[in-house]
Amino acid sequence: MEWNRDWPSFRVSEAGATLAFGLAAGAAAFLYPDPGPRWRGSLPFDEASRNLLRLSSRSARRDAARASDLIYYGLTLYPAVVDAGIVTLGIHRKPYVALQVGLIDLETFALTGAIALSAEKLGRVRPMARECAKDPDYDYKCGSEKRLDQSFLSGHTTIAFSSAGLICVHHQHLPLYGGGVADPIACAAGMLAASAAGVMRIMSDNHYTSDVVLGAAVGITGGYVLPSLLHYGFGTSSHPTRSALPSFEIGRGNDAVVAALAPAVTAGYVGVALLGVTP
Repeated sequence: MEWNRDWPSFRVSEAGATLAFGLAAGAAAFLYPDPGPRWRGSLPFDEASRNLLRLSSRSARRDAARASDLIYYGLTLYPAVVDAGIVTLGIHRKPYVALQVGLIDLETFALTGAIALSAEKLGRVRPMARECAKDPDYDYKCGSEKRLDQSFLSGHTTIAFSSAGLICVHHQHLPLYGGGVADPIACAAGMLAASAAGVMRIMSDNHYTSDVVLGAAVGITGGYVLPSLLHYGFGTSSHPTRSALPSFEIGRGNDAVVAALAPAVTAGYVGVALLGVTP
């Protein structure tokens, strides 16, 4: 649990960028005017996935939306509170490492938050708006144009995948949970939770699939790719193979297993696959 001397520490320039993105996020949230309904309609695959995933009853849609809220809040807190605070600072007693991890988390959330909040001002109408026009009791957002015009992109999905990316990148390079199988499990659990949150935003009719997919892409870029580019590099410090996927080395020497998380798409499901090979 040491900060590798080959990893650049958080720079002054990054602090400035983080502040700028934080101000941009605040401006988007509190100063930008409400856009109004500027963008209606969907892409072809949006309709197909909406017909497949949208829940029929109001109570089921409400429960899905609430569950996505819980995942969103839990994942948002996890990297800073659990990994940086409780584990790195409290258990391992490594204040410098905890500081670096916390600052990287803050940088990611400032960037992805600014993007998500700014994108909401483009005024894409939520898919539920069509049903609200027929039934004002379809959802509690019906009757509020401001809430109905914030479909693009899915902020819940963006932040959830930002957090999942941070969990993966920190556990990939730091033995937060001991350096064994528990670290890649934490990464896989974060990715699965973020994926569930994104799917439930479609099930609850809050977002189109295109909103969710783009939000996931922004989140992964900010949570995993950005810290890798600026600090950790790709791959692990002990196993220098370059990889665009979250990868881990479990064990040491001849008994080590190299594992990577990869998206898995088949005719029956969309998910995450854990691939492992021995040297």
